[in-house]
Amino acid sequence: MSDVIEVRRAGTADLEPALDVWRAANEARGRAPTPARIERVRAKLRAPDAVVVVAFDGAGTVAMGLAEPGRADDGAGAPIPGYGHVSMVFVRPDAWGRGHGAPVLAALHEPWPRTTLWTREDNARARRLYEKSGYLPTGRTARLAEGDGIMQLERIR
Repeated sequence: MSDVIEVRRAGTADLEPALDVWRAANEARGRAPTPARIERVRAKLRAPDAVVVVAFDGAGTVAMGLAEPGRADDGAGAPIPGYGHVSMVFVRPDAWGRGHGAPVLAALHEPWPRTTLWTREDNARARRLYEKSGYLPTGRTARLAEGDGIMQLERIR
């Protein structure tokens, strides 16, 4: 059962707390981000076409998500109308398993009838969330620089 009080589009004042959730979740998974990576994510959160969503409970910002217009040529090309790409959904580690990710992900779907995302193949928690939210594997896979396998999922409304 979820104890989320509010899920909404992030305002400027919400961006640093959202970044803190992202950082804490990565650290808890043993993937502490470098200062350069933190700055790249901070810039993505502030991008004019970013859709940033935050969730609050009694303890503050508990979850965050970022989506952006889907683009041709694996993200290097022009935006594709009606297509969004979910770049991140993260929940504060002390709130894992409480249902906070699902409403954040649902809010990221609102602007687009089609969304895609990439996730690590071994991230069972994220895959359960995505599959429960209607995502299906596209069959596309890749390897990150450190060797981890990732897979693409897609949701069509």
